Amino acid sequence: MGVLNHNFILRLRRWGGIRNKLIFAIILFLTIPVMGYKMLQEMNQFLLRGQENALSMASQAVATVLHNNPELFNPETGIPHQLSSDQDLYVHEMADPPDFDNPDFSEWSAILERSIKYGEPHILRGGQQYQSSDLSFQHLMGISSDSRYIYALFRVTDNTTLFRRHKGLRVDSGDHLRIHLQHQNREPRNYLATAYEPGLMSIYRMEASWEKPKSGKHERIFTASMHPNPTGYTIELKIPRKLIRENTALSFSIVDIDDPHERTPHMEVGTFKEHTAASLNHVYLPAPSMERMIHAIDLPDARFSITDQHRRVVATAGTLLTTINRKEERSRLTAPLFDWIFGPPIQHFDEPIRDTREFAWEAIDRALKSGQEQRLIRPSYDKQAEVITIIYPIHGEEGELGVVVAEQSNLRILSELRITLENVIGSTLLAILIASLVLITIATRLALRLHRLQQETSEAIDEGGRIISDTIHTEHHALDELGDLSRSISAMLNRISRYNHYLERMPRMLKHEILNPLNIVSTSLEHLEQEIPESEMSQKYLRKSRRGIGRLGSMVQSLAEASSLEEALAPDSEEPFDLRELLDEYLDNYQNTHTLQHFNIELPEESILLAGWPYAIEQMLDNLLNNAVDYSDPGCPIDVTVTLSESKVTIHICNEGPAIDQEIRDTLFESMVSSRKESNPERPHLGLGLYIVRLVATHHGGKVIAQSREELEGSCFTVVLPLSKAE
Repeated sequence: MGVLNHNFILRLRRWGGIRNKLIFAIILFLTIPVMGYKMLQEMNQFLLRGQENALSMASQAVATVLHNNPELFNPETGIPHQLSSDQDLYVHEMADPPDFDNPDFSEWSAILERSIKYGEPHILRGGQQYQSSDLSFQHLMGISSDSRYIYALFRVTDNTTLFRRHKGLRVDSGDHLRIHLQHQNREPRNYLATAYEPGLMSIYRMEASWEKPKSGKHERIFTASMHPNPTGYTIELKIPRKLIRENTALSFSIVDIDDPHERTPHMEVGTFKEHTAASLNHVYLPAPSMERMIHAIDLPDARFSITDQHRRVVATAGTLLTTINRKEERSRLTAPLFDWIFGPPIQHFDEPIRDTREFAWEAIDRALKSGQEQRLIRPSYDKQAEVITIIYPIHGEEGELGVVVAEQSNLRILSELRITLENVIGSTLLAILIASLVLITIATRLALRLHRLQQETSEAIDEGGRIISDTIHTEHHALDELGDLSRSISAMLNRISRYNHYLERMPRMLKHEILNPLNIVSTSLEHLEQEIPESEMSQKYLRKSRRGIGRLGSMVQSLAEASSLEEALAPDSEEPFDLRELLDEYLDNYQNTHTLQHFNIELPEESILLAGWPYAIEQMLDNLLNNAVDYSDPGCPIDVTVTLSESKVTIHICNEGPAIDQEIRDTLFESMVSSRKESNPERPHLGLGLYIVRLVATHHGGKVIAQSREELEGSCFTVVLPLSKAE
């Protein structure tokens, strides 16, 4: 348990070092960019709220102009025709017009997903046991920026594609497109587009029965092309914008010819449900009057749309910011790191123009029902960015006329936030990196200096407490606090060394100063004994006086012996000797003088050569054996065992008796420490015996260990001496 506590304390000290504390402080520095990132996130939310509020004010301004103006939704003043929820053909904006000479249909890709599929519910004739592969098509209409033409796309699925016969007068002998056009209160016009082969189609104006053309001339007002594909064919059609006037009905149908011999219509699928004027489609175009109103709202990178109460767009103005490239503003140092951690910044996202079906959101329904503004942040089409959307209702006397939908992307805010984040965190991390390197360098150098100072200070005093060197050279000439500490330690060691030298000289001084008065007292007692009459009481007091004088002399003699022994163990006075021979002779003499004590002695057969001081070894053995005899139980033997290895000799002296007192275990070999009971009043014990044992072992390059016996109660002293000095 004590070892575990010691290891735990060492671990705590190791982790509590100066360098580790500075490293912990550096780690705390890393919270600075984290807090900066959090601050920028809060700033992002603040900017988004500001953007929402600005967008809300703009949409409210548009709605205020349109409040209580139902005539703006009147087909005669606002939009080209009366809106219908099912029969409108919505015209989308296109970036570029289709190229009929090189039809790759790429111009339609941006709005292709808005196409409407017509199939079984729109069969005008035929269709028994219908399957979608028999005949179906996807229809889409668009208008380019010049607004002169309206374009239509038909992606037809047909399991059998037949072109018109080259020989024959019938214009409907192959798969063809029928165009139904009617102006209000006028005779409808029917047009048929057909082709002999892939490419441009021939267009004829047909009679009401669709059986034959009104003339054999091609109509030049339309342009169409037909191109087959693995699942059917694709038709592109160009219609002059001037043909689409107010209350103009325009519808389409695809006629399928499957029998290559009969060449009779097999099935017809149209964009309308019946061949009646009321069922024909109407082309929906934005309202120019409303567009002029919302074009006056100058809010950069925002798009405004007005819908009627059926959620259909009647006007659109403005464009969303979908592309931004600020690569030149980014730092060349931090940009690659941020791209690796957070990914590259968003520079473009897909957000095409909305049509009537895509505005059918629950938020619009809530705005129309509650008459309250609705706010939402929705993802873009490709989920790369977010679009702030404000839906503000347009109030009327009998209810809500529609809503104003204001949209603005957060791309600019994301770009500003990313650049600011890179600059702030990049510069902060650079400053922290430089500061960390400086602090780590200082901490490492300081720790190394302290370690060298601690090591030299520890080596200045040996295990016995003797001062080896009274000067610390490490950091002695440094001008900082460590230099002051080094010089203070040197001064302290110098004072302690002088004091120890004084203590070492004290036994000789005491011997000289005490023995002279003792001799005088002893001589005086002898004369006094001759002068006074001899009686029982006088003899008693004289014996007590002589005993006290003898004890004082023994004490002074013991102190002098310890001091003289330490001086005698000079490094240049060693001599080689055989420890085996010394032990054999010494133990034999010791047994002869202690006949009442039994000894168990085990010695090796070979010689044990050492270099040292034989008389000091004998004095060490005297103290160890005397200690074992004094603490042995009567009748119990003392075990003396000597073992020899390649580099050392070990002497074990073990006895049975009281164990070593735990209170003095750590100071057992110190001077003036003893737990011995006074057994001989004529010979006092000053606690110098084991001190001399350690002194002799240390000067021979060895050590002494005191342990309690495990197998039985008692103690065991072990002396380990190296053999290297004997070589």
